[in-house]
Amino acid sequence: MDINYLRNLSYNSLKTFGEDMGINIPKKKYELIDNILVCFKEYEDYKKVKLDKYIKLEQLGNTGKEGVTYLVKTNGGRYFAMKTFKKKKSSERLRHEADLQQIASEFGIAPKVIEIDTVSKYIVMEKMDKHLVDVMKEQNGNLTEDQQKQIIYIFKKLDEAKVFHGDSNILNYMYKKNKLYMIDFGMSKKIDNKLITKLKTNTPNMSLMNLGFILKLKELECPSSSYTYLMTFVSDKDKKDYRLS
Repeated sequence: MDINYLRNLSYNSLKTFGEDMGINIPKKKYELIDNILVCFKEYEDYKKVKLDKYIKLEQLGNTGKEGVTYLVKTNGGRYFAMKTFKKKKSSERLRHEADLQQIASEFGIAPKVIEIDTVSKYIVMEKMDKHLVDVMKEQNGNLTEDQQKQIIYIFKKLDEAKVFHGDSNILNYMYKKNKLYMIDFGMSKKIDNKLITKLKTNTPNMSLMNLGFILKLKELECPSSSYTYLMTFVSDKDKKDYRLS
């Protein structure tokens, strides 16, 4: 920002400028100019450190309810996935999502969180290779027993990590090399006493997520062999209630 340009503006014009920027408005013109310059300096620093750090290369997957995920590249040549959010996403909810994903990543079942930005609304994370659903298409809609075992492993680890994922969408499973990971923790909740009381289980991923996943497979008319192993972890009551017997 050119200081001479600001000096040529009237106090009222500077005041309007400052109010739009959300800064403190002192009574003296030179103090107001100083505050505006500081604000612009802070933005330039932020832009250099945050906004210019990642180059968006292409969109990954479909546009979601909350935003879009991109393949990004750093100036140093490293590749990551950047999940961007609509501006209405609260900073608290963004941090909550990133925190629970990071907990899950420490148990080896979710992409590592690299960085979050609550101003520009994004989470940068480890890049995955491909969606499980794309692999299933190559298998004529089938899910192998080994893949089912990996999914059960994810559910068990989530319960151990005290993170309830909460979204049984098949698109939330991705591969990196030959290992499955869980993505999209936007609906996740911490497994605490309140949630346990509400859901009536202290292992909601093994019970509710597994059941929801099976129902999704049936909805997609996948072969019954796609959930034979998963069914061994479904209660007799749920089998009866959801006609899975």
